[in-house]
Amino acid sequence: MKSVFRILLYIALLVAAAACFDRFSVAYKKLPSVGPAELAADATPANDPADPAATNGAAGATNLGATNVIANLGASTNVATNAPAARTPAKRTASDQRSGSFAWLGLFVLTLFALGGLAAFDFSRYLGDRAERSMMASDFVIRKDPDYEAAEEEWTKGNHLDAINLMRGYLQRNPNEQHAAIRIAEIYEKDLNNYLAAALELEEVLTKRLPREKWGWTAIHLANIYSGKLKQPAKALGVLDRIVKEYPDTGAAKKARQRLGLPEPVEGEEISEPEAEAPSAPPPPPEPPSNLPKGFRTKK
Repeated sequence: MKSVFRILLYIALLVAAAACFDRFSVAYKKLPSVGPAELAADATPANDPADPAATNGAAGATNLGATNVIANLGASTNVATNAPAARTPAKRTASDQRSGSFAWLGLFVLTLFALGGLAAFDFSRYLGDRAERSMMASDFVIRKDPDYEAAEEEWTKGNHLDAINLMRGYLQRNPNEQHAAIRIAEIYEKDLNNYLAAALELEEVLTKRLPREKWGWTAIHLANIYSGKLKQPAKALGVLDRIVKEYPDTGAAKKARQRLGLPEPVEGEEISEPEAEAPSAPPPPPEPPSNLPKGFRTKK
């Protein structure tokens, strides 16, 4: 479901980027070309003496009189005729259209940034997943390596030792593929009933660099072998103690604390280990045998 939503998000960003660029292109092509003469005309003051409209207006106002009403009306008509029509300056119109076109360009750039950030996040997460998977995990065998598949085929035939030898060769060529070592321990434990060999394999696995959760649950499995089949509870407790100390924030550590009888940690509070009980005083030595009758003691 998340992958479908992410694909739809990519499509939406691509469509938005294409639309913004198209609007910018159309608006930019419609920008008017403003010449020097139009810009000079826009810069002329309204009351410039050189303007014929202003001159005619001043003359009409001066000659206004009761006896020359008709002439003045003609003059007023002349003023209205000679006055230039009100219009928006070409420079201001071009500026507004230019700002609108570049607003679409800005939206296009922002959309590209969002698309690039999303792609970078997905790519970095993909590389992280590949790195974690390549380190190990028994349920994370992505690459169908022919050598590993050959080892599994020998196992299906019942040739367990041959399968182990093939897996060891595969592990030597690919030391980061620790899932092969865990598989060897599983074959020793479940197919060959060699629990000591399985425990030694898992001990070796725990010396490698593994994901935190995988390390913890592998250690839990090792502790189960020690406490169960091998009847070595002291070693099992030692493994559980390592989990709690080295990876305290994992699910395996929670399980280990339950097995050890330790309380769950509270945020901001450290858990002290249970104190060992003080050894009790040794019992007094037995009294030497005596030939006296029962109830009598030797005099000290």
